[in-house]
Amino acid sequence: MTQFRPILGNLIVGLLCFTAISTEQQQKGSIDNIVGSFPGYHLPTLKELDSDAKAFFLKHFPKASPSVVHADFDGDGQLDYAVLLRNDKSQVTKLVVLLCPEDGHCRNVYELDVSAYSGSVYVRPVPRGSRISQTESIDTDTGPVNLKFSGIRVTYFGKGEVVLYWNARLKKIDGITTED
Repeated sequence: MTQFRPILGNLIVGLLCFTAISTEQQQKGSIDNIVGSFPGYHLPTLKELDSDAKAFFLKHFPKASPSVVHADFDGDGQLDYAVLLRNDKSQVTKLVVLLCPEDGHCRNVYELDVSAYSGSVYVRPVPRGSRISQTESIDTDTGPVNLKFSGIRVTYFGKGEVVLYWNARLKKIDGITTED
């Protein structure tokens, strides 16, 4: 029996590696499908950020994409996408949030033109349960929000930051300016 333990261990490791690769390939396929549904657009790469934003991003998030967040934004148990897209000809850059139900047919629920910040904007996930607050420089009655689901941090490097989140009561993406 002990002679089979190394074989069983290798099989388990192999299965885990296959599952991780398979999940990564599925995500890449989904990203390709999403970008393909926006003809003439591509995901901006790290090379397209200005030098200061690029250096900061590389230092703090070396293995992440500045253009994609893949998380469950609406709490349905399915992973959704927030993507930055840049038009190849016009250079229009937009942030798009897509909710992806179990059937895999993602729907666009939010779109924002970020062209004015195309060299400095990037996206990062915000974990479920995080407490986000409006920046003090904006005078509103908006109190802190505890995220029930994952959120999207949209950073305009050196200019400001907004956290987008799913407002279940209003059934839409909402935002809070967290830095200016």
